[in-house]
Amino acid sequence: MEKTVYFRAFEEADAELIYKWKNDDSLRKLSTGLNRRMCRDEALEWVKARMRHNPYQVWWAICAKDTNKMIGFMSLTDIHYINSSANFSGIVIGDPDYRDGLAWIESYLYIYGYAFESLNLNRVWGHSLMGHETTHIMGEVMFSTREGVMRQAAFKNGRYYDMSIGSLLREEYFEHKNKGEYEVEAVMRRFVKLLKSKKAKHE
Repeated sequence: MEKTVYFRAFEEADAELIYKWKNDDSLRKLSTGLNRRMCRDEALEWVKARMRHNPYQVWWAICAKDTNKMIGFMSLTDIHYINSSANFSGIVIGDPDYRDGLAWIESYLYIYGYAFESLNLNRVWGHSLMGHETTHIMGEVMFSTREGVMRQAAFKNGRYYDMSIGSLLREEYFEHKNKGEYEVEAVMRRFVKLLKSKKAKHE
């Protein structure tokens, strides 16, 4: 069960925060999307498009339980019912007060639970820029397997980036869940341990 956040569908009132986050250079720096700015009208249309039912993608607003304010958003896209797969296309924690890791962990657990337990999918995959340390740490913490690297696949910040591809299978998800390894406390311990290990290597 989520301790600090909950998830809901988008509402039109969310457009102002989307406008703010879509124009935040620090948030867009290592995202896989284009580095382009968004006007308020476009932000509203972006939100409205994700409010409508679409069988091939699902979007959630991530909200803080203590204040009910939206702190970010996430999505599951490219849902393929024959291949039984979907693209975990990202989490954005826009509010800096919630970037300590716990909101990320609860969001990962929710989306994996939705994919494997509600949609009964077999594979969830995702890609990220090499250099996006938080995503890579979370992938490792959640037992995602890196499948490969697409060389110079994305142009961002005036340079080409390699892009990493990883996935989690249904059998792997339930194996780790049945061992209690997807309890929030267990994930947090792995997250902190791995973060300290990586920091030590760079010192």
